Amino acid sequence: MGMDAVELILRTEDEFSISISDDEAASAFTVGGLYDLILSKLDTSPGCITSKAFYLTRRALVESLGVPRRSIRPGTKLSPILPDELRRAQWQQIRNQIGLAMPPLRIPADLKQRLYKRAFTISGVIAIAACGFALWLGSWPFPAFVLSAILWVGLSVASIYLAERLAAPKLATELPADTAGELARVVLSLNSNSFSPANPDGRLTNEEVWIRLVDIICDQLQVGRDEVVPNARFADDLLVD
Repeated sequence: MGMDAVELILRTEDEFSISISDDEAASAFTVGGLYDLILSKLDTSPGCITSKAFYLTRRALVESLGVPRRSIRPGTKLSPILPDELRRAQWQQIRNQIGLAMPPLRIPADLKQRLYKRAFTISGVIAIAACGFALWLGSWPFPAFVLSAILWVGLSVASIYLAERLAAPKLATELPADTAGELARVVLSLNSNSFSPANPDGRLTNEEVWIRLVDIICDQLQVGRDEVVPNARFADDLLVD
């Protein structure tokens, strides 16, 4: 594991007073996997606010997609009812219907990798060309490799940012959750102030575990809450080394 992953696991252990082995950490390659691992080590209370979040999510799905209410259960897979060719339009309808913060669709990991590679390649070509031009003019006081490195890094960051922002509306088709229940959990974490926690016996509830985990990941990795979804991969989506 890289340092980012080690620090994330150590902070998770401290937060929940649990111990996570290297093998367990390696097997939890998604946010949902780490959440399930934490729950397996804690004596938690089921809570009830997840149910409220699920009912709101289900109502938005039913009214936006025109599907029977009984067809949407916590374990219902989202991909069959949100086909690729209609997904972006349907997702916008759901976001408008629910009236709460909702995570956006994501660019698939393999496509994102291709975007990154192309951005690095184009940036490298521009950096080398600019360096050669500066050397040709004979007016650049620093070594050529310094100029190339600075330009490459700066252009790469800028091009990746622009590529994601410009490509996301057209290329983002990956759902932030696999099931309706997972989507409700994400809605809960994005709108925690809109739900009243219930913890009568003093134990952590499943909802509190999820919200605390999201807080840790956001703070440790400096990512947005809408990026921390159950099927987000630490390496590919959250760039954990």
